[in-house]
Amino acid sequence: MRFFADHGEKVMRYCGVSVVNVIVGQSILAACLELFGMGGVSSQFTSAMISAVPAYILSRRWVWKQQGPDSFRSEVLPFWMMAIVGLAFAASMIAIVDRYTESTIVLMATSLGSYGVVWVAKYFVLDRLMWAVTHHDDPARAAVETV
Repeated sequence: MRFFADHGEKVMRYCGVSVVNVIVGQSILAACLELFGMGGVSSQFTSAMISAVPAYILSRRWVWKQQGPDSFRSEVLPFWMMAIVGLAFAASMIAIVDRYTESTIVLMATSLGSYGVVWVAKYFVLDRLMWAVTHHDDPARAAVETV
């Protein structure tokens, strides 16, 4: 329960960003599939690349409360790398499912499920590595968080 005591508010903001990202990403995915007649993998790629922009901005500024200029090397690039890992997994799953069905609902569910698999891991990477907060008031806690 210490995790929720330490991270509860941040996890709720992360969930909020995820809701926004799902709405944006799934809307783009559906539009690519239905309106533009794109294939499953190219639709997934387009959706992921566009929805990563608001996800990064909201994560950095609202969830982890980062101020100041963005660092391409230590923030933007790693965030996009994680987006690409999630995309590769989701696109692989979509490619498999796309062989058996062209159902937009099934492809969207596959996309959601695939991203759900990497969602928790991404939180810990962002929280512990990219935007780690050092608690200067508690030396024991600060030492644990820098490991």
